[in-house]
Amino acid sequence: MERTVTALDHVINYYMVSRELSDLIQAGPHTGSTESLNMYLEALDKLAEAQNYFNKNNPQSVELENINQLYNAGVLKLESAFEELLSRNTRPLSPTALMDMIALEEDSSADSVSVSGSSSSSGGAEAMRAAAAWLSAAGRAPAAPLVAVRAPAALASLQAFRDYLRSRSMAASPLMRTKNMLNRADSTQRRTSKIQKVLEKRAINIMMKASQTLEQSTGLAIGPRRSISDAYSEECTEAVDEREAEACGSLAAALCRLARREQRHALGLVPLPRLPALLAAIMKDCLALLASEVERVCTRCRKAAARCGAGAAAVWSLHARLQRLQPDMQRALHPASPAPYAALLNTCQHHCVRSLEEWVEGVRSDGAAGAVDGTVHQLAAAALAYCHALSAHMQNIGPALATEASYARAASQLTGGQDRNALMLALYMRKVLAQLNLSLRTKSEQYPDALKAIFLLNNTLYLLQGLQRSGLLDVLMLAEPECEASYRDMIQDYKNAYVQSWNKLLSHLQLDEPLPAKLRDKDRQMLKDKFSSFNREWEETTRAQRSYSVPDAELREALKRDNKQAILPPYSSLHERALATPFAKHPEKYVKYTPLQIAAQLDGYFDEAA
Repeated sequence: MERTVTALDHVINYYMVSRELSDLIQAGPHTGSTESLNMYLEALDKLAEAQNYFNKNNPQSVELENINQLYNAGVLKLESAFEELLSRNTRPLSPTALMDMIALEEDSSADSVSVSGSSSSSGGAEAMRAAAAWLSAAGRAPAAPLVAVRAPAALASLQAFRDYLRSRSMAASPLMRTKNMLNRADSTQRRTSKIQKVLEKRAINIMMKASQTLEQSTGLAIGPRRSISDAYSEECTEAVDEREAEACGSLAAALCRLARREQRHALGLVPLPRLPALLAAIMKDCLALLASEVERVCTRCRKAAARCGAGAAAVWSLHARLQRLQPDMQRALHPASPAPYAALLNTCQHHCVRSLEEWVEGVRSDGAAGAVDGTVHQLAAAALAYCHALSAHMQNIGPALATEASYARAASQLTGGQDRNALMLALYMRKVLAQLNLSLRTKSEQYPDALKAIFLLNNTLYLLQGLQRSGLLDVLMLAEPECEASYRDMIQDYKNAYVQSWNKLLSHLQLDEPLPAKLRDKDRQMLKDKFSSFNREWEETTRAQRSYSVPDAELREALKRDNKQAILPPYSSLHERALATPFAKHPEKYVKYTPLQIAAQLDGYFDEAA
């Protein structure tokens, strides 16, 4: 009887449970405290237990339908309360908070930073975990609400951070700084008087002439004469390329910290088997945003490579940053697949390798003419700066180029135990410099013989000295062991070509036949013709070569010495013969220059200020 009464009481509780818990379930869960939420979850457990009893012993009972309705309503209210609690405790991170998290990226205390960066209060987090654990046990894991709430918040955080970086980049650009200075100028200033305008214009003209004289005398001018606006615009563009790449790398670091934050937030809210799909869904839009930014920056750098801009190397700094972040990103996305980030990194590497080839193609198709004074071409300066910038990313460039068949084949033909990454960079530098030499030779065809030799001499010496100063010559010698000797041979050849440009002038100093002791009329006429032709050729040559530019002081003096050795001996000999044997009533009309005057004028070559 006692066992029967006990069993009856147990069964009666199942029939009474819907009426006892109806008010509690209809009121919904109170998430303000863990105790009240636990009471609600216990009530749902009692309803679930009653469901199991009736489904097993009396499936046709009317009471089962009441319990089912109450249970389903309670679960829906719990899901709504979870979504409300999740929304209330989810806020996008501010850009400054993300900046702080990135600053501690390598710090061992980064875990505490990411937890403190969470917007969930401790009480709210406990309530969410309790509700999520019950829903997951009931087979209704809250994955969809988590994606619906957390994914937009993460994307908003990343978008705000991207906009913040862009605003900082624009504010730091030289162009914006100039505009700000102009905007701060007093708009109520009186108009400048006509006299002031005239004085300003005259001062500008004087400054321009002085700067041109300084450039030509010191050789500081590089490449064709460009306007200040063009040079400034190019400088701004290169600076923007570098800042864009740096900002994109910071965006990737921010994404890594966001992924780590979402990973910690999702732990305990869904069962572990569902965590990979949840994290992948939450971070999907963020990864797509980063991929679009990487694509945009890479495209911009490839355009810079096509015009041989120094900013093209910025894409390698982005690739290096993305590669350094890859292990952290894999841990942050775990247990989700890191394939999207790996694909993004491969895309960036593809753009990097293509930018190298487009830079070479840009050298080949460059149409900028050389400077009128034959100074170093801007393309040579750009190539040297570009190779120097690439050397900082040798550890990234080497493996990337090793995947290219042509570079792997070229490397296999070189023997020795060289650093493979340095060897790959050396092979690429050899390709750039070979194409540069061809382009410079093509550009030199615009000049007369003397200036052609000066132009090639200036550029070749500039490249050799630049490679030596930067240490790139040692790298280049891995792929071209005789490169230094080749450059020096080219320099000597161009020197010889320059000296041979005097042949026409020297022909006027050579006598067709020895002069007799007593001059005949035809001998006198020959001397007159020789000196007249020499004077005319000399004045034209001097006028032209005084404006030629030789930036290197040592080379400038060496060329002057070579000129004196080539011209002064034959001129002095003819000058002495002419003075010893009168050949005209007014010899000063023909013999205009003494050897000392010729030497003084040669000293003034390559120097407009002389």
